[in-house]
Amino acid sequence: MNIFQTLAHYGAYALTFYALYVVVGALAFGYFIWRKVFRSSGSKPQGIAARLGDSDSHLPR
Repeated sequence: MNIFQTLAHYGAYALTFYALYVVVGALAFGYFIWRKVFRSSGSKPQGIAARLGDSDSHLPR
């Protein structure tokens, strides 16, 4: 019976640390995405016409 208590004890610790690992990983990933999307490095917005260039050349102006 003592073996079962020991396994349950260490299993609870393992589950706690795994849950903490998942939460910290999710927070780090969210922070990384947040930094990529909302970075303030002065990225300049480009007009859509610059990206469509040749694909709409058949349209009248």
